[in-house]
Amino acid sequence: MRIHLFFLCFCLFGAVALPAQRPAALRSAADKAFDAQRWEAALPLYEQFQEAQPGDLQVLTRLGICHFELGRGEKSAEYLAYVFNRTPEKGSPELYYAYARTLHHRADFQKAAQVYKQFLRVAPSGHPLRARVRDDLRRCLSGESARANEAVALLENLGDAVNTAGDEFAPLPSVQRPGRVYYSAARPGCQGGKRNDQGYADEAAGHWCSDMFFTERQPAGYTPGGALSALINSPRHEVALDFGMNGQILYYFRGFTLYGGEILADTATQKDEYALQPPAFDGPVRGENGETSLFFFNDQLLLFAANRPGGYGGLDIWSARLAHGVWGEPQNLRPVVNSAYDDTAPFLAPDGRTLFFSSNRLESIGGFDVFQAVYDDVAMDWQPPANYGLPVNSPANDVGFRLSADGKYAWLASDRLDGYGRRDLYTVYYLTPQAALLAPSNPPLFADVPARAAVAGDRPREFILPALYYTDDKDLLRAENRAVLEQAQQALAAFPSAKLLLSVHTDGAVPLAFDLYYGIKKSEILADALVKAGVPAARLFLRSAGPYFPASRTVVGAEPYPAGAVFNRRVELRIVAPGETLPGSVLLERRPTPEAVTSGREREFDAWMSGLAYGVRFAETRQILESSALDLLDIVQIESVPGAGAYAYLAGWKKTYAEAARLADELRRAGFTDAKVAPILDGIPIGKAEAVRFVKKYPDLAGYIRN
Repeated sequence: MRIHLFFLCFCLFGAVALPAQRPAALRSAADKAFDAQRWEAALPLYEQFQEAQPGDLQVLTRLGICHFELGRGEKSAEYLAYVFNRTPEKGSPELYYAYARTLHHRADFQKAAQVYKQFLRVAPSGHPLRARVRDDLRRCLSGESARANEAVALLENLGDAVNTAGDEFAPLPSVQRPGRVYYSAARPGCQGGKRNDQGYADEAAGHWCSDMFFTERQPAGYTPGGALSALINSPRHEVALDFGMNGQILYYFRGFTLYGGEILADTATQKDEYALQPPAFDGPVRGENGETSLFFFNDQLLLFAANRPGGYGGLDIWSARLAHGVWGEPQNLRPVVNSAYDDTAPFLAPDGRTLFFSSNRLESIGGFDVFQAVYDDVAMDWQPPANYGLPVNSPANDVGFRLSADGKYAWLASDRLDGYGRRDLYTVYYLTPQAALLAPSNPPLFADVPARAAVAGDRPREFILPALYYTDDKDLLRAENRAVLEQAQQALAAFPSAKLLLSVHTDGAVPLAFDLYYGIKKSEILADALVKAGVPAARLFLRSAGPYFPASRTVVGAEPYPAGAVFNRRVELRIVAPGETLPGSVLLERRPTPEAVTSGREREFDAWMSGLAYGVRFAETRQILESSALDLLDIVQIESVPGAGAYAYLAGWKKTYAEAARLADELRRAGFTDAKVAPILDGIPIGKAEAVRFVKKYPDLAGYIRN
């Protein structure tokens, strides 16, 4: 009898214990998979736990994160919104970051920005995501102002014949077979199986290795295609990079991880047959250091992405030339193209002047966006890159842009939500073939333009821009002033990377508030004339410098000298590219001031307009700012851009960040609670992203960047 009772008790306790242990085991396994970023494995485990013990807010948060990482935006938003609505003020940083990121990727930029700000309120000061969230807030602003690319008809997913729940990326159009597109994918069935970050086989915690595949574009859509030969796809990661010698050589990456390996160069035939032991690429790219994204132009120029000493932050785009069979030392494409963020996946169009690349700089609308930069032969430099616009770009990561040989299509990879998996391949359809990008230039390559100019004896462009003088608004646009505006327009055309700074100087004949306001209104009259003449408003910057920098004294020998106003009422035009050296010169020319009345203050203004200075932006208005505080400050100016409709008031001109920070504190104590330091480089305000670019040249910017 005792034996039977003991057995019965054991069964009862066992029956009770099993359900209690099972959810704990599920949760532990789910958390382990989640921490290893194995979202496919974590998701069903969390779902089982939720079914057994519903309502755990952290589990619901992580269910939302798993759905997001697997590209299921709607499901992600459902879970995260549920948790957010129950903890709107007391949520965890993990929740706020995940929900904001989901909203951001669903292009709800305003709501995403609000939740990003809640993350910043609750996340501790040392949280590793704080800097990223501050950047994403700025990208939300970029997203709100994003414009459609008028040349693009539509962007379309290649479909489930190509894309899977895995990761498809790096599209590479065939050179010899129109309609064929090679790509790489990490998904079930790849030869390397699952490997961990150290490159070892790991079925439990590893991720699928990548192989190389191809697909064909047919009238009915893209075909499933298939994997390349087992002689080229190996148990390691393979990624197709580019073709050389008119498609006869395939350059590809091979490594135990995607962060370090070797670059191989194999001769391909029409049957996709490759050598058993392909040779390594004898070039300047260090695959073992994660340098990749190779692109070859006419087998003579190599572009690639690398994080090397001498760069400007993160990945930069570098170029190398082939001469006498030997690759030269790589050269950075300089900060006109590269940024303080990651710049990668270069593609140079057949015109040899139009560069496409992907960057996660603050002008992107989410993660990586495709940017377009054009090389100007006259200026012998790149124009500032422009975001390639919607629908090519999205709040997700859009990388690997490649144009077809006929200019009708392009391809890229993107992890935008509601695709088939992580990254998918997409086709860009153009309304008309991009003929301008296909036409060869003379010389064919941008890098040869300076050498041609030297042989031809071309000299740097030189311009002289006389100051514009006025008595009132009516004579601002008189004939001689219009002639100067035309010269300024020609200078802008010669230096495509530069801006035109218009600084209006007044004579102080009216109270300061009105004096400054009248000055900015005069600059708007001139800007309007330039815009109507075809100058983009984005290339103009307006400043009302007030009466602080007169060319002539207005009091001589204790007596008023009203004639000095003739020299002081002026508009000075400067062509500037902050932090850069123009391939030419633009000289400002003022009326000669009689020596007996020269003030010398105009030279002080010239000094402020050169190099780095700081002001304090203490107010922003849409009308005149009437405040007695204006008269108490040593220097006050107004800044604006055409069409902005708002005026920024700037106090003080300081040469160090510390001086400007002290002034900002004083202004905040005086009631201007939004006062903040504004660095000014060559007369143009810059933000933190640009400050990071120039901190090596101007170390004092470090204080601004840190605060």
